[in-house]
Amino acid sequence: MSSASPFAPSPNEKLNLTSSIKLQDGTSQPRFGIGAWDMRGNECYTALRHAFEKVGYRSVDTARYYRNEEQVGRAIRDTIKQTSIERKDIYATTKLFTNDMGGGERSKSAYQDSLSKSGLDYWDLVLLHAPDGGKEYRLNTWKTLSEFVKSGQIRSLGISNFGAHHIEELMSSEVGKAIKPVVNQIECHPFFAQKEVRKASEKHGIVVQAYCPLARGRYYGDKTLVDVAKRNDKSEAQIMLRWLIQHGIIPLPKSSNEKRQLENAQSLEFTLSDEDMKLLDSLDRGKRGAVESQTMSQDAP
Repeated sequence: MSSASPFAPSPNEKLNLTSSIKLQDGTSQPRFGIGAWDMRGNECYTALRHAFEKVGYRSVDTARYYRNEEQVGRAIRDTIKQTSIERKDIYATTKLFTNDMGGGERSKSAYQDSLSKSGLDYWDLVLLHAPDGGKEYRLNTWKTLSEFVKSGQIRSLGISNFGAHHIEELMSSEVGKAIKPVVNQIECHPFFAQKEVRKASEKHGIVVQAYCPLARGRYYGDKTLVDVAKRNDKSEAQIMLRWLIQHGIIPLPKSSNEKRQLENAQSLEFTLSDEDMKLLDSLDRGKRGAVESQTMSQDAP
């Protein structure tokens, strides 16, 4: 299993949905999660109940921008009430959107609203959704959210869509040194491999999470991807997800489809050869391969 990432699983490690990565603040996060982007109302609630209770997912990713924190929280709470699954077993992530950032009362109220909507006692991880707004905007937000970490209402802090220069800025700041980011959530898949940002993240002990890990299906049918899938008797989606896993990246595929939830999770159950990994590495198109406009926030000053 070829990967330079310190977070990659060992070659013979048996993985499942409870397998986790130790983060630099001492907490742990599952190696695989489900994204809640673009899931609304009962669709979101029902999909997550199925993911938690029938498939075995133990990590969910949402955001204030997604407008479904209430349904995510309710799905977690009802799963806990009606099964043997405990709150500590489910890793719940949300993000503070750019118009809630800036620190002070604005960011404090936004987070309290997120917590209230979810009905949870804490979020396991809260991310700055994007670095837009400038240095002070970012660092002041980090300072405000750090207070919630100290009070136990947030377990860990992280970042999203941060470029290498944003990471260096945070890590060299007093607030970043006091409470370090544990993850950087970025768009990442074989066609937009994000090598520079991944390297900058891992240099500081920051685990990379991947949103749009399937590139919204844009590259299905690519000859190399199809060939690798056929050779391994797997779907193209499973191959893209497994590529991430073997690079020590946490995939967060969104799906409200019960069959695809299971199919996605099964990417934990096989291993790609070094040769296949190199073939997939060769698919990187740089920024031309990106499918989400928000990812360009990495270039923000």
